[in-house]
Amino acid sequence: MVETMIICIVFAVMLSVLLWERHAESRRLSGELAQEKETNLELLRRIPVAEKDPAAAPVPLTVEKIAEAIRTEGYVPEVEKDCVRFKAQGESYIIDTERLPLFFVAKGYSVDPNDWEMDLMKDAAHRMSDALIMVKATFLDNDKTLSFFVAAQDRNYGSFRANLPAYLRILEDGQQKMSEEYDRLVDEKRDAALTAQPVFPAPKTETKILS
Repeated sequence: MVETMIICIVFAVMLSVLLWERHAESRRLSGELAQEKETNLELLRRIPVAEKDPAAAPVPLTVEKIAEAIRTEGYVPEVEKDCVRFKAQGESYIIDTERLPLFFVAKGYSVDPNDWEMDLMKDAAHRMSDALIMVKATFLDNDKTLSFFVAAQDRNYGSFRANLPAYLRILEDGQQKMSEEYDRLVDEKRDAALTAQPVFPAPKTETKILS
């Protein structure tokens, strides 16, 4: 009986010690967590809040923003009522802004009908327009002006600024493709003309009879 009581007392003491140690450990962990939380809050207070990039924001596309994008590319824009003009690598471009967010990027050249075979020029323009989806070519002013243009739609400034170099490359591709088509058509016409010319038979050589 005495031994049983001793065992119970020892067990109770051990249990008390164990509970006290766990309680002390719990209090220590709670203190450490509270201190860590306070440290994190202090660090957060010291971190500067980064400002949003204005170019990445969905800023509506306006004439002024088109001019700003052109300046960003290193060109000098000239803003007019319904368009923006600028020069790049010696080429003159115009952006028609009358129906934003739909717009046209174009460049034109003077054409002297006496210097070109206009029927082949127009055929080459149609072939180029069929081959390349975005760029088209048209003749204006009684065939005295050849215009290349891209029709596009960018709903915000960031999209337009990112796409502007591509629009210029597309216009260059269209111009090069039309030039290649025109040269090919001219060569085909020349070859057809040469083929249609009468071919004179070669003179007969005398046949000598050997004796």
